[in-house]
Amino acid sequence: MNPKTDKLLQQAGKYIVLGKLTLALEQYLKIHESEPDDTTIVNTIGDLYVRLDDKDNALVWYHKLAEAFEYRELHSNAMATYRKILKLSPKNQEAMTLLAQLCERQGQAQNAKTHYQMLAKLKMGLNEYAESITILKKICSLDPSCAESQRILAESLEFSGNITDAVRGFLQSATLYAQQGNSMAAAQVAENIFRLQPKDKDTAKSFFLLLQKIDLTQRGLEYLNALALDQDPEFKLVLSEMFLQDGSFETARQLIQGSVRQCPTLYKPALKILEGLIVRKDLNASLEIVEDIFETSIRLRDESTLKVLLDSLLELDETNGRLLRTLITVLIRMNDKEKLEGYLKRLVLVQLRANEVRDARESLNKLVVYGQSSFYLDLLNLINEATLDQTPDNMRNTVQQVIRALERGCFDKNELGGGMGLALGVSELDLGMGLTFEEEIAFMQESA
Repeated sequence: MNPKTDKLLQQAGKYIVLGKLTLALEQYLKIHESEPDDTTIVNTIGDLYVRLDDKDNALVWYHKLAEAFEYRELHSNAMATYRKILKLSPKNQEAMTLLAQLCERQGQAQNAKTHYQMLAKLKMGLNEYAESITILKKICSLDPSCAESQRILAESLEFSGNITDAVRGFLQSATLYAQQGNSMAAAQVAENIFRLQPKDKDTAKSFFLLLQKIDLTQRGLEYLNALALDQDPEFKLVLSEMFLQDGSFETARQLIQGSVRQCPTLYKPALKILEGLIVRKDLNASLEIVEDIFETSIRLRDESTLKVLLDSLLELDETNGRLLRTLITVLIRMNDKEKLEGYLKRLVLVQLRANEVRDARESLNKLVVYGQSSFYLDLLNLINEATLDQTPDNMRNTVQQVIRALERGCFDKNELGGGMGLALGVSELDLGMGLTFEEEIAFMQESA
């Protein structure tokens, strides 16, 4: 520093001691002209303006000081200067922005986030919504795992009228809370989504998944029901697959039970549900699913898959006539005459043992058509004759005779009473001949 500057500096010091701040400031301004890069002088000038209650000029000089520090890469000094400016002018947007940016560049994410939050709040208070939202997005990018920042952004988006993005923000916030194990906070944020009632399927799906994670599945189902999304075929498919993957087997079953006929896309998840019910040995629930998927299985030509599952079900109850009738219909569709004969015999035996003579006669008609042995016609003749006789004992004896013959696989002619050939009232149509395939299926379904 040259002698002239030294003299000015000494004089300025005397003025400050005497309280003559204006004169002191004049001396420092002169010093600055000769020493423009001296940051101490710049800082002192700013301080003198503050003491003279000239805040505007003080801010000008403090900004010069911060810029000088940044230029020299004295980042800590620059940040300290910006904080000095904010202490003098708490709503100084320029200082907030520059300080936040400087913290961000220095990798001080938390400090940057704090100053950006202050700036966003200030702009929101000034109704500068677009700029505030831009800053809030910046905050979320600085700390993607911060659920609170996402919530604040969502609230601002809603306040500005951007409901779609607000819902996404609330969903992101609640999801982050859930991932962090804070189910209570997640549920509180979720209330905003319930209030806004988003209707698009992707959002609804994500929201429902979230509700499952925080044990609000029932409220989620009520939400879907309120929007009628639980009846949407595409949405039902997505939900059922989601439930099955998540292990919510019973919820998946409740969702698609009785819907496969109207929504064939639900056929595959219904098969998975049927497999699960068979493993659980739940025969009644399995039969309900079978009834629901039967027509779709026929249309999709997937009879072989259905047959395997029906065979597994039959192991749970070998005398279930409903199952046998369904299996027989499937085998007719598959044109598997060899296995068809065996199942028809089993069905006739079940029906006769249950004293369902009329049903047994209809099944015997089928056995005559599809079976390989001519003695089935003899058995049918016996049943028909006993039906015409209408004597209880005769019918009872005939039923036992037919049961024994079917169990042996042949007819004991010593027991055969009456003539051979077609029984009275039996025509081609009775035997199933002349029926179209559609009539055949309808006949079997009606029997079932």
